[in-house]
Amino acid sequence: MEKRSGEKAMGSENGTPKKLRSTARRVAVRESEGGEDPKALVVRLEPDMLECPLCFAPFLASIFQCKSGHPACESCCARVQNKCPTCHEPIGDIRCRPLEKLIAGMAVPCAFRSKGCKQALKYAEKPTHEAVFCQHAPCACPVPGCAYAGLLLHEHIRGAHSAGAGDDAAVSFVREATVTLHRSMLFRVLLHPPDSRVFLLLNGGEIKSGRSLSLLCVGPRPAAGQELEYTMVVRAGGEPGALSLSASGTVPCTRRWPGPGQAPADGFLFVPDAYWSSSGSVSVTVHLRKQAAVEKPA
Repeated sequence: MEKRSGEKAMGSENGTPKKLRSTARRVAVRESEGGEDPKALVVRLEPDMLECPLCFAPFLASIFQCKSGHPACESCCARVQNKCPTCHEPIGDIRCRPLEKLIAGMAVPCAFRSKGCKQALKYAEKPTHEAVFCQHAPCACPVPGCAYAGLLLHEHIRGAHSAGAGDDAAVSFVREATVTLHRSMLFRVLLHPPDSRVFLLLNGGEIKSGRSLSLLCVGPRPAAGQELEYTMVVRAGGEPGALSLSASGTVPCTRRWPGPGQAPADGFLFVPDAYWSSSGSVSVTVHLRKQAAVEKPA
């Protein structure tokens, strides 16, 4: 959904629009066709009809209205101190139930429908699905200077960035990989052919008396009900039988690595300076597994 940046810029700091959007909208309605729910209606409308008129973000949760019927999202009600910027009536106590019910019952297509996604989504689920779960959304190559973004990131890295056998080359593995990591490396690329996933073994910036290592998947999260879990083991100096450190957890997923300097979202393994060899390297073993997601208590 494309925002009108020109209109958004006209809003004043207190949330009062300097130029109200036109209320004239084109809404097309037709009866469902073969293969669709015969009791459903197919409605086409402009995306901004489902946006808060103050912040222009999609309505996703509680929607309120003033006595005059002007709607606003919950956060905007607080931002304007519960005073409608259009008519100055109180706002924030009366829920706009018809609009909430309409949005809750809507089924919308994924933005990546043209790429192959055929899911019909609840309106509130659409942003999370497109950002996290959709298997047809493009993923950006994490290698600095590479502009690739597409559906075949695993194949792209294997073909464009796996040449050579140096310590910085991408490593293919099945369930477990052991790699050498130098202090100067931002990350090591790990390729998992069984499911064509791309992982980054991230080497965090300097922290007091050591460094932070974490694992990140560049790609969509597994299907609902599943999680990617890992165990990471670091051996002092890279020598067999040496003292080791370990950590385990859930692998976070993203479609675009923001680059160095970003703190891991789901934790990291702290590796003290004493564990790095005289050449500035450690041996890291990563074990990957897919598990059923455990529902957290409410």
